[in-house]
Amino acid sequence: MPALISCCVSSYGRYGAQVAIEQIRAAGVTHLELPIRDEGFITRLGDPPLLTHTATETDIAGIEQMLSQHDVRLSSCNILSGNPLNPRVVEVTFRKLEIAARLGVSIVIGESGQAGSPKELATLYQHLQQIGDQAARLGITYCCETHPGLCQEPQGMLTLMQDLAHPHIRINFDTGNLLYFNSHINGEIALQKVCTFVKSVHLKDTQGEFQKWYFPALGYGGAVDFTRTRQILKAVGFQGPFCIEIQGIEGEESLTLVQHQQRIVQSVKTLRLCGYWDC
Repeated sequence: MPALISCCVSSYGRYGAQVAIEQIRAAGVTHLELPIRDEGFITRLGDPPLLTHTATETDIAGIEQMLSQHDVRLSSCNILSGNPLNPRVVEVTFRKLEIAARLGVSIVIGESGQAGSPKELATLYQHLQQIGDQAARLGITYCCETHPGLCQEPQGMLTLMQDLAHPHIRINFDTGNLLYFNSHINGEIALQKVCTFVKSVHLKDTQGEFQKWYFPALGYGGAVDFTRTRQILKAVGFQGPFCIEIQGIEGEESLTLVQHQQRIVQSVKTLRLCGYWDC
């Protein structure tokens, strides 16, 4: 069957989640990854949040109505809240998991966290176990983002998966972040090492330079082999969600909505050519 293709709301830049819901079907995609943000958090782009961890039932019902009106479904929720070593982050994460479950989502993206000592690592593992247990109760899998910390590179991902051995803690593999946060790494080899633990993917293109902010439309960066990515994951039975994520290019002028939409359309075309819609 064809893969489940979604799009991260961040791909619409400063226009935010409401515009993403209104426009994504015209770009050829039916699903979105919706962020549930911390109340008061302001993103790098300044886009307005639709949901925060303080959302009420009325707020959630409004999102459901908006999604229904535009015939859009959620593939996942992004619930990044900071380092789960912090008990406050665990508390906020629990609330976000409840909201995600209320929206019918079974995949969320969160942090694996960082630890500076063996004692901190033991505490972090304990907190992640608690998050995994809560996710399991709600029918959700918590997928650790490819960010600095325990899941920055494949060996760290494997160590975390093996140490926790929690069926509701898995990996969100980000093809662009892997190359941004690590020097001298091969993305396809890295994916092969961890593919059996991957339950969500952010498809992000890049030129492959360490810490260079260059995330254009898929197929316009050159460092990510999207065909091979699909093949590796298909071989282990993974069918999505694959979330298009376009975070722009450092130094470029602010894009218009038409330009953001064009980049998503270009990305969809690349994924079609790379076999993501093939059975």
